[in-house]
Amino acid sequence: MRKIGRRVGLLGIAALALAGCITAQNTIQPTDSEGRRAFLRYAGGESPVYLRAANPPGALGNHDAVASVMAEAASGAVFGMPTTFTSDVGAATHPNFRIIALFDPVESLSTAEVCESEARSSDVPAARYTDRTNLFLAFCTRGEAIGGTKVSGPKIESLDDPTLRDMTRSGIREMFAIDDRNRGRGDPPILGSFSGNPNDFGFRLNPLEGVVK
Repeated sequence: MRKIGRRVGLLGIAALALAGCITAQNTIQPTDSEGRRAFLRYAGGESPVYLRAANPPGALGNHDAVASVMAEAASGAVFGMPTTFTSDVGAATHPNFRIIALFDPVESLSTAEVCESEARSSDVPAARYTDRTNLFLAFCTRGEAIGGTKVSGPKIESLDDPTLRDMTRSGIREMFAIDDRNRGRGDPPILGSFSGNPNDFGFRLNPLEGVVK
């Protein structure tokens, strides 16, 4: 009986650990890891990078308050870079480069669609769950997708819930992680994007490639 009790206890601990787990996974990327970091380095080289919250649950409050907490949490989260973030678009030197933080998106929504629509809460349907919060972070410029990361974690109950900060930092770290596994020494970053137009499907150079040195 003592062994059975111990086994049940361990299973309970494992279940609690899984329930509190935060996962972050990149979407299909139009750029590689070094390309995303290059764009971020440009966008945040002289000022914070603009972060905008969209469609937050009502329990978290208004968009500006949520974005402020997330921007503070994201600042300093990128490994090897001193990048900071701001919820004040006027404080960003390159406001066209921005992180869109979309709460509880429908499963079918793509990174390109988030960037194209700017993820305005009035026209983006939500898929709310009772047991978890989903977060879609999209790195966009002028309506074009640079990168995207989907984050899932425990249900966020309030603006001061530490899960909001943890999910934000996990997503930012994943999006801008250093990943040299598929890179040859001296290879330039990929700064391109995929076209989904049925009449012109394929890869094209990003028109903003020249801004990154």
